[in-house]
Parts: sequence; C-alpha cells; structure tokens
Amino acid sequence: MVDIAVIINNKAKNAHQLEKYLQGFTQHKLDYQLYKTTPKNLEQTIKQCRANHPILLVGGGDGTIRSAAQWCAHTSTLLGVLPLGTMNHFAKEVGLPLTVDDLIEAIKKRTTTLIDLAEVNGNVFINNSSIGFYPKLAQKRDYYTKFYNKWLSYIPSFIQALFYHRSYSLLVKSKEFNLLLKTSFFMISNNPYSYEFPLKFTRESFKEGLLGIYYFKHGRLRFFEILRALFTKKHNFDIKQASCPIELTIHHKEKIIISLDGDTMTVQTPLHYKSLPKSLLLLTNNHENNSHL
Repeated sequence: MVDIAVIINNKAKNAHQLEKYLQGFTQHKLDYQLYKTTPKNLEQTIKQCRANHPILLVGGGDGTIRSAAQWCAHTSTLLGVLPLGTMNHFAKEVGLPLTVDDLIEAIKKRTTTLIDLAEVNGNVFINNSSIGFYPKLAQKRDYYTKFYNKWLSYIPSFIQALFYHRSYSLLVKSKEFNLLLKTSFFMISNNPYSYEFPLKFTRESFKEGLLGIYYFKHGRLRFFEILRALFTKKHNFDIKQASCPIELTIHHKEKIIISLDGDTMTVQTPLHYKSLPKSLLLLTNNHENNSHL
C-alpha cells in the first residue's frame, strides 16, 4: 500500500483542477492511490483511508476539510489540502500550499505544523460554528445552488435569511463568564478572528487554544445593523474570547440547527463547545510568513 491517499469530493467547486495535481505527482514520482467520492460517502472514505495510508491529501472546500479533520484529529495521520473549494478560507488563513509546486515541495520536505481545532457536541470544526442567522442563510444557499451558481445563490439566500431567521434565548456559561442573551446571531470560532476594514476577517494564530465568541446583543439582525457593525465602532455586536469550555443552553429547544464551517446539521441541546489544542497535523509551506502559526 502506498503512503499517500488522494481523496476528492467530486462535487467540489473546482474538482476539475485535480488533473494538474495528479500530473505533478506523477512527474515528481510521488506514488499515490486516488479515491473519488461523493459528499455522502466522504467521511467513510476518509476513515478507510486513514487506516491504510499515513498521508491523506484531501481535495474540496472547507466543509470537506472539516470532515477530514474530524477523523484525523488526535492521530498521527498527516493531512494535506488540495484547495478545490469555492473560497478555501482555511487553506489561505493557515498558509497551506495553494499551488501544485508548493504542495509537492511540502510533501517531499515533510514540512508540517500542529494546529488547534474546536468541537461542539463531538463535532469538530476548523473555522466556526453558529446558530441563528447564518444556519438559515446556509440552508437557503444550499437550496438556491440547485438553480444558480454558488456566488449568485447568496443574494436570494441573504435576503430570505434576513427576513425569516429567528431569535433564541441563550444562557452562555463558562468558568470565565456567564451571559444571558436573546439573540439571532451567535458564533464561536476556532481561535479568535481579527477584523480589518471593510470586510476582512482573519486569525493571527491557530495555536492559542482559544475560542472566539461573537454575538448580536439583542433581537433580530437588521440590514442597517450589519452595516453599522462593519463601519462603526459603536454597534450592537460584542466579541469575547474564552480559554475554557463553553456550555450554551437554548431555552425551550431540545434540538437546534447549527452551522459548522458553512454546512448545517441538527444537534441536541445544550451545546458544549471546547478547543482541541494542537490536535491536527497538517502539511504546510516552509515559509517564514507562516511563523505566526
């Protein structure tokens, strides 16, 4: 059995770019076993490959990489990313190889990094998880992508989510603080985001073992509230961070739809969030500009 498994989500936005990676591997005499799979069978394929290959190169967007992280966390499996999704936020933020040549160099040199993950009720995420407005947006987006491309689908999805999302009564508990909220937007991230005007959200580190917490202080989101949050310092949003686990109780809800890295799922309440420090081994660039990791 060869060391490298190449696993491709064949529904990824840029799955057609796979061939240039395979050609590069062949030219550099890197042996691999190719596995093409559907979103439905993705996690089972990853589980099987993890048992047989020490290196998994997984192609897709952030949702696909989240599925790989779920099964590679706390193992010796080395995960590499083929950024074949729509936006590939995670690969860009962490500083992973974004070209064929850079990925091949990382494989040959075995340049790696250990990063944090986060978890809610046993479900790992690499970027963020939320309740309220964003899961509604993601559900609508998934519906409209049946008829439009993914970028266009965000327009009707945003409008409908803005009008039809609901507020939740939340009790947020940790060793560091307690919050009682009635909000339509609550998000937790794997390490804190920083904001750069006008629309850039980045994480300076994936190794702090922290959770970022972002929430609308009360009521439902309105369009002008979103603009105010982006363009002024005084607004109805608040930001915190936590080094301890967080329990999130949603009053009068036994189950709730949450988002995980852009995908949605229904989970039992309460929600238990925690950081998983240095839990994922990644192939990375051997560049000085990744020293912040």
